[in-house]
Amino acid sequence: MAETFYRPPAPAARPARRLAARIRTAALAAALAAGAGAGLAILLLVLRFHPKFTVTRVVLEGVPEARRAEAETATDRCIGQPLLFVDLDGPVAALSSFPWVERAIARRVVPGTIQVTVTARPPIALARKEGELWAVDAAGTLLGPHAGKGLSAAADFVVIDAEAGGPKALGRGAAFVARIREDDPALFDRLSEVSVQGEGFAAVDRESRTRLLFGPDALSPGRASALWRVYLTLRPELDRHALLRNEADLRFNDRIILKAPASDAVRGKT
Repeated sequence: MAETFYRPPAPAARPARRLAARIRTAALAAALAAGAGAGLAILLLVLRFHPKFTVTRVVLEGVPEARRAEAETATDRCIGQPLLFVDLDGPVAALSSFPWVERAIARRVVPGTIQVTVTARPPIALARKEGELWAVDAAGTLLGPHAGKGLSAAADFVVIDAEAGGPKALGRGAAFVARIREDDPALFDRLSEVSVQGEGFAAVDRESRTRLLFGPDALSPGRASALWRVYLTLRPELDRHALLRNEADLRFNDRIILKAPASDAVRGKT
């Protein structure tokens, strides 16, 4: 006779134990998260208010000496601020608004330094200012005294004479130099001096040793370089007829006027 065994059902407490384990795990994770959050909050408070992480200096790189005061005015607002929370966009925007600045960037250096790197617009010429030569950029902004002594040290730079032309003359002279450089680099290499005369310009061709007069339209793209090229094309013919002079007036569309010496009664015209 076969025996029958009775097996009682499995206890129902196992799912309850799993639920309890999950609750304990969730509680532990929540406690760890709360602890981490509290630690992070304390760390942020330390970084924000601890004097060790306060900006104590601003290092400026690439700023011309003549413009250092302007740059310091724009960046000194960072001093005394918490390093990791200081606004860098404001000083960078202030620096970028200066006409002599081509690009500016700033970064934090722990524990308390802001490093600002400025790319100044490169000098395009030299300008006479109170008996000294100053480097100027294409906008006519004075970048600082030239390091050389006298004109011989400035042989590779165009010299702009705008002292008698009013407050905007230097900008116009620099714009003329920039226009020639952009339109015709070969002519730019021949340019040695530019004088701003009222609304016009007088440029010296270093190779022909000729003073060329241009009107106010010389700032238009291609205008001055085209007139200059016409004059250079005519030079052999002028020389053949003994009409060469040390000054040529190129302010007219249909003729070139050569300035005759005082002893001559009649101008040569071509």
